[in-house]
Amino acid sequence: MPELPEVETVKETLKNRILNEKIVAVDVFYENIIDESSRNDFKELLIGESIRDILRYGKYLIFIFDNVSLISHLRMEGKYFIKDKKELRNVHEHIVFTFESGNTLRYHDTRKFGTMKLVKSTVFDEIMNEPELKKLGPEANSLIDEKWFYEKITKMKVKLKPALLDQTLIAGLGNIYVDEVCFLSGLHPEYPCKNLTLYDVKNILENAKFVLAGAIKAGGTTIRSYTSSLGVTGRFQLKLHVHTKAFEPCENCGEMIKKIVVGGRGTYLCECCQRLNKPLVVGITGGIGMGKSTVSNYLISKGYQVIDTDVISKEVSNMNEFLESVKIVFGSDFVVDGKLDRKKMGDLVFNDQEANKKLTSLIHPIIKKKVIDSINKSKEKIVFVDVPLLYESGFDELCHYAICVYSDKEINVERLKQRDHLSMDEIDSRINSQMDIEIKKQKAHFIIDNSKDLCYTYKQVDEVVHKLQEMRK
Repeated sequence: MPELPEVETVKETLKNRILNEKIVAVDVFYENIIDESSRNDFKELLIGESIRDILRYGKYLIFIFDNVSLISHLRMEGKYFIKDKKELRNVHEHIVFTFESGNTLRYHDTRKFGTMKLVKSTVFDEIMNEPELKKLGPEANSLIDEKWFYEKITKMKVKLKPALLDQTLIAGLGNIYVDEVCFLSGLHPEYPCKNLTLYDVKNILENAKFVLAGAIKAGGTTIRSYTSSLGVTGRFQLKLHVHTKAFEPCENCGEMIKKIVVGGRGTYLCECCQRLNKPLVVGITGGIGMGKSTVSNYLISKGYQVIDTDVISKEVSNMNEFLESVKIVFGSDFVVDGKLDRKKMGDLVFNDQEANKKLTSLIHPIIKKKVIDSINKSKEKIVFVDVPLLYESGFDELCHYAICVYSDKEINVERLKQRDHLSMDEIDSRINSQMDIEIKKQKAHFIIDNSKDLCYTYKQVDEVVHKLQEMRK
């Protein structure tokens, strides 16, 4: 079946060959291809018209004439060929447009599934109001608002592949490219849409644009009987990662690629790289000294996996690659005896917003990659990620849910004085360097008050965990 890249190739090829051609005759050999609303005056409206432009939206071709437009969908086997009018008609050429030049444009469709519809307008916005176009979602290779798409897809009670094939959600992705996008995004085609994170969604949209751009550049994809029309044969099959590669080793891990059926469609995947049983990821955050570590340690004591970004940060801060970057950005005096001077760096970033941003840009991408690797390798049903700057650093994108731990300000200040031996100025600078705790509480799905005795805190944690276990079922 031709997909967005193939239709784009057809559009560009036709524009190079038949733009401004004038129609002098139209022969229809199978009228069911033409929409019922257009059959009576199909020939009358097209004869004498010249092709002024050819557009594409999703998998639809839109021919713009002088006074009318033609919406064409190739469906399973539709193709367009340009031939001399003297050439004998093939039995599968169902509609033939004859041009003043002596050439013909012939619609060829073995299975007769394609459609054509005339619109009495040449204004794009008016054409897009036609029912078949109006219902389409944004094009997969366009700039799509990530949060809007996240809200839409996570409300769908379907598996991932059927959702991405739904043209009303996102237009232009077909069976081939959905397999490729799922693989590059590390997502199983049967993964429930409701469990996607914002990070997953960003990967899907980014990989959709990447895959389609590569396919368009290569001229589409040749699979089975489909070839881009007019002698243009797709070459993107040479770059496919999983589609049609059953029983071949995965390029990432070496495991055999499998073929399964999802939503009635043949589907290719690597079950090692595209795990179906991914864990529920829960972020833990809060203000400095408010008890985030207390909650994390309690969860660890109960046998839950907690990925501590502070621990990872300390590991990263001693990596040569990171230390060399620190020397370049901040100066060599921030590295002492091959280690990061954490106190010196802390004094700087807690009082200098720009310095804080620079440090974040150096260390957070490395930490995030390590966190993602740990999540992907986890066999647990629920994984907690302890991140002080969950929202500030964008780590909330990795999480299905977030817990915010807080305590009353007076208690918080007293704890910081006793724990870290900080002055009030130092305490204020550290608190002010983070997102306001009230904003964090509003963003979080669960809130734990750590202002009272620990037994009260632990009881709240147990209640949250119970709810998470119910959600994970």
